Amino acid sequence: MLSTYARRSLHRFSVAFLATLLLGACTRAHAREAPTPVVRPLTSNPPSSFQETTSDARIGRVIDVRDGLGKPAAFKAATEVLADISSVDVSDPHAGFLMSPWKASVIRNGLPDLRYRTRVVIRFLGENWNQVSVRAEANWQNGDSWDVGVDGKLLARVADELRDQIGKR
Repeated sequence: MLSTYARRSLHRFSVAFLATLLLGACTRAHAREAPTPVVRPLTSNPPSSFQETTSDARIGRVIDVRDGLGKPAAFKAATEVLADISSVDVSDPHAGFLMSPWKASVIRNGLPDLRYRTRVVIRFLGENWNQVSVRAEANWQNGDSWDVGVDGKLLARVADELRDQIGKR
């Protein structure tokens, strides 16, 4: 036979054990009634047009400028090409340099994806501007840092338009 003290201890333990089971059952039942909504992140991959490079090895295109086209006319045509694609952020007609601002150029789920940005850089080469270099720089935010690369689709578009406007025929 159990002592009075032992019976009371057993009774208290039983009550505490049952209360724990009931609370656990209520918590599980509540969790089943109101599940936590699943938040799906935007795609975690850059667009297919992004080609990662190193910051030292920039990929671009060089176009031969049509003979007889003066510097002012070539620069004006290049400015118009860039303005059709983006806004012009930096323009130096003496140095033959044009650059667009960084812009979020990908739309996902109806919103600009701020993790991907592009800009276009156009630079006339040589003293007589016989060639023009074009780059379509791209950055993909990967965590806290930016992966450096090129947007191949944007590069092809700008290079084709420059070739049509000022390139050799």
